[in-house]
Amino acid sequence: MHNTGTNREKGLVKVPEGINAGNQEGSNLVSIHDRILELKNEIETKFIKLGAYLKLVNDKKLYKEKGYDTFNEYIAMPELSFQRSTAYAIIGVYEDFIESKLSETLDIRGISYYKLDRIRQFKSESIEVMQEWVGKAKALSLSDLNAEIREVKGEPEITRDNIPEKKVYPVVCPKCGKKFEFII
Repeated sequence: MHNTGTNREKGLVKVPEGINAGNQEGSNLVSIHDRILELKNEIETKFIKLGAYLKLVNDKKLYKEKGYDTFNEYIAMPELSFQRSTAYAIIGVYEDFIESKLSETLDIRGISYYKLDRIRQFKSESIEVMQEWVGKAKALSLSDLNAEIREVKGEPEITRDNIPEKKVYPVVCPKCGKKFEFII
């Protein structure tokens, strides 16, 4: 493919001009960061739309038109390759925040679908409680939000030392020979 002037093409992914991991001369971190935030918000909006479409395919059994017997087979098809838990989380966020109209009361803009999935377990609480969780989802990192949820639910903090039934496997890197432990 030839250069169109605004994008370079690598495979089927269009890469903006001037983007090169090794060439950051003249880069403006503020504008790059702003673009990253803009793209992140676009992605989160698309996850909500994806939830609506996945729900439609599941509810109306539209996967049968593609030759699949179940929704789980459909989402596992090579073109989609969704993990079951991810697909159902995206659908759940759509159902609990958009379809239920909870998003008309709560400002969920800018919150990742994953954080929304984590806080939707509190949807049966009062609207004030949900507003508090939405605020936490906006202000906290994902790991801090998860810690807050564990604390509220009375679950212990997950650390390297209290992972249930952890198994330690010695591993040697085949390239450099360095030894390390792999913990499952």
